[in-house]
Amino acid sequence: MMKEANESFPRNTLRQAELALQGWKDLKGDLLVPNMEIAEFQKKIAHATEKVDLAERLKIERSEAVKVRNESLKVVWDLTKRVRNAAKATFGDSSEKIEKFGGKSSRKRTKR
Repeated sequence: MMKEANESFPRNTLRQAELALQGWKDLKGDLLVPNMEIAEFQKKIAHATEKVDLAERLKIERSEAVKVRNESLKVVWDLTKRVRNAAKATFGDSSEKIEKFGGKSSRKRTKR
């Protein structure tokens, strides 16, 4: 996935836009903005607000998903260690059977 370049804008862009919109409304038609109507500005602000809200919801969902994933992996890791420890207790640390469980035999192999 290719990362898109972020445009530069202030953190409080929506707040500034709302203030500008309110100022425009207060002037009741005394301000003419070339190639833009007040309704279009309102629509763009609403659209941006929806996208910001969506991004925040997804950020929270992702954070929760990562937390659940980490908890799940911790449980699996603990169980994996239990299985390996049971194998060591059953077969001994130096048994080659330990390797079948993803462990390493403590037995030194002789080179021939």
